[in-house]
Order: sequence, then C-alpha cells, then structure tokens
Amino acid sequence: MNATPGTKVSTTDPAVRQRHRSARPVRPLLVLTTAVAIAVGSFGIRQLGLSGGIGRTSSSPPQTTSAGQARGSGAPIAPPDGAFGQPGTAGAITDTTALTKAIKVWSANLTRDPADFVSAENLALVYYTRGRLTGSADDYALAQAAVDQALNAYPDDPGGRTMKALLQYTLHDFAAALAGAQSIYAADPTALQALATVGDSQLELGRYDAASATFAELAKLQPGAAVTARLARLAALRGDEQGAATLAGQAAAEAKAEGSEGTSFAFYPYLEGYLAFQAGRLDDAVTADRAALAAWPGSHLAHEGLARALAAQGRLDAAAQEYQAAIAIVPQPEYLAGLGDVYALQGKAGLAAEQYATVRAIAGLQARLYNRQLVLFDVNHGQNLAEALTLAENEVAVRQDIYGWDADAWALLANGRATDADVAMGKALALGTHDSLLDYHAGMIAAALGDTTRARSLLQRALDRNPGFDPLQAARARATLATLGGG
Repeated sequence: MNATPGTKVSTTDPAVRQRHRSARPVRPLLVLTTAVAIAVGSFGIRQLGLSGGIGRTSSSPPQTTSAGQARGSGAPIAPPDGAFGQPGTAGAITDTTALTKAIKVWSANLTRDPADFVSAENLALVYYTRGRLTGSADDYALAQAAVDQALNAYPDDPGGRTMKALLQYTLHDFAAALAGAQSIYAADPTALQALATVGDSQLELGRYDAASATFAELAKLQPGAAVTARLARLAALRGDEQGAATLAGQAAAEAKAEGSEGTSFAFYPYLEGYLAFQAGRLDDAVTADRAALAAWPGSHLAHEGLARALAAQGRLDAAAQEYQAAIAIVPQPEYLAGLGDVYALQGKAGLAAEQYATVRAIAGLQARLYNRQLVLFDVNHGQNLAEALTLAENEVAVRQDIYGWDADAWALLANGRATDADVAMGKALALGTHDSLLDYHAGMIAAALGDTTRARSLLQRALDRNPGFDPLQAARARATLATLGGG
C-alpha cells in the first residue's frame, strides 16, 4: 500500500485495517536512515521496515535458529539515543527542510482522517528524527502527540508501541520506557530495537547487572557498532577505562564497515572523545570530537565535547567559540552554563551572567530532561540550594544510577548535610567509575567531614586524572587542597 503526497489513505476501511492487524512483522528497528528516507522521499506508507517498530516490510513468520530462538533480520539497531542520557543523533538525514515538508504531508493526511494511524506513526517518526538532529525537546513532544494519536486508533500496533517506548526513553521517562519495551520484546523476540531500549532504560535507572545481561543478549542476536557502543559505556561506568576506550574504537570501526557516514557515524567518534575526556586524555578528546564534526558539522554534542576539552586545556577563546556553535544548534542548559563559566574565567562577568540567567529559563521549560544539570548548576554557583536538593531527591527516588546519587550528594553537602552526602556519594562510587567530577565531589564531602587524609587523596586523584575536568570547580579543588596541606 503506497501513497503519494496529498493522497488520502483510509485506515477506517475494514479490509485495510484487517491487513494491518494480521501482518506479522519480522524486522528490528532501523537506524532511521532507510525509514526516514522513505517517509521523507517517496512517502511510502508502512514501509518503514520493522518488527515491533514503525512500519512493516514482511508478513512472513519470524526466522529461527536451530535452537528455536528468534533471531534478528540483520537490520541495524539504533545507537544509544545520545550519550549518557542526552538526546542524540542518528540517521543520514540532515535536510530539515525535507523533514518539514514530510511533516506537512502526514499532517494533512491526519487532518482529513484523524484515525489514519499509518500517517500518525510516520509523522511521529519524522518529528523524532528532526528532534535527534536538532536536540529540540519540542519535536519530541510533537512526536509523542502523534504516536499517541496512532495508538488511540490502533492500540495493539507494534510500530506505535515501539516508537512510544523510544520517546519515553528520550524524554527520560525510563521506567515507562522499560515496561513498554519489555512487553514488546516478550511478545516478539525479533523486536531487537525493543530489546535495546530495555537495556538502555535499565542502564539509566541504575540497574547495571540487568543492563549487562540485556546487552549481552543483544550482542549475541545482532552484534555491531550500536551494541558495541553500549558495551563501551557500561565498561566506563564500571571503571574499565582501557576496555571502554577499546570498545569505543571498535564501535567506530564497525560503524564505518557497516557503511555509516554523516550523522549516523558522528556519534561514534563523539563517544570516543567523551571517554577520552573522562580519562584525562585531552588531546585525544579534541581529535575525536573534531572527527565527529568532520563527519557531521551540525553535531551539537561534538561541539560541546570539543568545547569542554579545549576549556580543560586552557584554550578559552576557542572553547567559547565551540560552546557558541553548540548553543546555536540547541541551547541546552549545560552548554549555556559551560559558556558562562568560560566567560567568568575570562573576566567577562556581564556575559557570564547572561548565560547563567538563560540556564534557569530553559531548564524550567523541560524539568524532567534537565533536572540534574540544574542541580549541579545551582550548587556550583551557590544559588537555590533548597530547590536543588528537592530536585535531586525527587530524581533519585525514581532513578538510582551513579550520577543521580552524585547529584543528590552534591546538593546534600550544599545544604549542610555532609554525613548524608557521604552516604549518597558512597552509592555514586559503588561501581568504581573513574570520573574526576565524582572524585572531586567525594573529596569535598570528606573535607567537610574533617577526613583530611581521604579528602586530599580524592581531590588529588581528580586533578591528576584531568586537571581541567571543570574549569571553575577544578580551581576550587586546588584551593581546597592547598588548605588541607596537599597539592
């Protein structure tokens, strides 16, 4: 069944609806390259190619191995939706004009027939893709509205359910994403994108052993760059710096071998740069982030990663330019805070204040997405401390991962509760993650408790690993270390 722009496709016709209900999809979710190319270019209906994903290309039964277990069809799984919980990038589509044109067509179909769940799912997919390109939370909200409309018309459709789980993950409703994706995969063991969303959600919720098992299963069913990248992230969280770096490099090589380029490839060198920065290999981080930008100059993630590395090297003018480039694409609170800190280090107090004021304005519009950034920003800048603690405790109540406990500990310390902060920080350090920011927070908590020996050790370790892990906070670490007789 196909449609051209402006053509009405009726999904209220009983015969049409029965064909959709009886078709059994067998393909996992594409990285979005093929899917969106079809949705944007030919506007073919229900050709977006998946099992438990958006659209169908086959009605044959699932393939099985000799052991009778369902296996994937070979279509690639989407890479993690950004790095470490942030909205990310995927797909080779970079022309947002074409995406906007596609939005008009699918929207027109829905205006004529609000029950046209096919057009609603395609509309959700295009909004989702545009959001991944631009980092715009507004596009994700529009995608969510479209997929809800699709599911109202056809509640059992696996395409709509898979897209809904992806959107819930992207918008940080990780518990709902996990439950939805688990249900999809239980019903269809060839729905590998749903399995990937299960693992991603488990990771963000701090269920690391469960995520490890999920990713191991995913790697057996469909090895490749997207799975290797997930394993790299898990290795980093467990403190295996060398293993994480090796896996990230392997993921980039696999992505290239798989034919990834442009936006679909840029994520992988960005991941290498992120891990290099965490390990204090600043030259490697700069090189990797520049490689990501060479693949796709519009990557706000890579611009911000490069800005952080340059700032850590003391190259403040260049760092400011990269922060400005990232903000021009999407003004995320942490980018604005980073630029403000660079301005503060340059003595440009007025410009810094402008950036800081914008941080809170934007974070307030998308509280769920930016709670942690706002907690760290407020504590680092000595403002709204009681509110920061409330945000941190609300977050950790539903999402008990390493960086949730870290934000909680930092807010507790700022509110004079050093003993409670030490307990929370112990949970943040439980996996042995190598991160100068974590060591710095733990060191400052130890100093507040009067544990001078432990404080000196942690602060020195943070600075030894990455002397510029955060330009303003690293300076505070040095000053505190000096008062403790270290450094």
